[in-house]
Order: sequence, then structure tokens, then C-alpha cells
Amino acid sequence: MSMETTATGSGIGPYVPPKQSRRGQIFDSVFILALLFAVLFGVTYYSNSAAAPTSAAAKPLSQLPITPTERQQYQKAIDQDLVDLQGVNDQVAASTSKPGSEQYPISLMAVLLTFGVIGAYLLFVYVMSFREYREVIREKFGPPSGSTPSSSERGTA
Repeated sequence: MSMETTATGSGIGPYVPPKQSRRGQIFDSVFILALLFAVLFGVTYYSNSAAAPTSAAAKPLSQLPITPTERQQYQKAIDQDLVDLQGVNDQVAASTSKPGSEQYPISLMAVLLTFGVIGAYLLFVYVMSFREYREVIREKFGPPSGSTPSSSERGTA
């Protein structure tokens, strides 16, 4: 084995990656759970606050635009106190299709913001992965040298 191979770091021994402490693993887990909770709670809170309360009088089941089977199921749910008549009216109104663009309203600004956030995240992952890749190569093989090894040194490890 030549002296140059040992100096570059490949002759030192097997690569041992750095280990994260138990405290760091617990912090990462709790942090991810907190973020997940915040996102789920935020979406739920926003969707509930964005829903317009209906002040219209509740229609009886016979006047709702539902099939006879659905009418029986809703009547059974009302009888078992799982839902009230106003709740049934709200569910039927929410599931009734609306004409044109009112069915699925899409905000152009929200779409652009979503693509921007995803793009920024992918750029961040790309930059960080190359940085970590260079660190692993540097740990395994040593710092980069300006000279390229000759053909006789390339085959030695």
C-alpha cells in the first residue's frame, strides 16, 4: 500500500457514520409529532371556521333530494340519536352538486403558493443532500486533492 493512499484516508479503516444521540432522536420524534398535530389541527379548525352556518329551517326527510335507501338510513341515524334533522340537512346540502365552478372552487394564489412551497422544499433537499454527500465522501476518502491519481494508483484501495 502506498503512502498516498493512506494519506487520503481510504486506508484508515471501515467508514463509521456519525450517530445521533438518544436525546436528539427523541427531540426529532416529538418535533415531527408536534408539526403533524399542528397541521391537522389547523386544517380542522380552518375548515370548521370556514363553513358557513345554515340558518334555514330544517326540511323534513321526505322533502330532501335523497334516495329512499338514504332516507331510511338517515331516519335510523335520527332514531338512534346519532344525528339530528338539521345535521342531515347540512350533510345533504354539502353533498349536493353545485353548477359550474362552484362545485370545486380553486384559488390560483393557493395553487401557486403550494407549488412555491414544494419547489422550495425540493431545492432545500437537493442542496442539503449534495452537502451531506460531499461530507461522506470527505470522511471516507479525505479532502479533495488537486492532482488525479495515475492509472497504477487507481486500482489500489
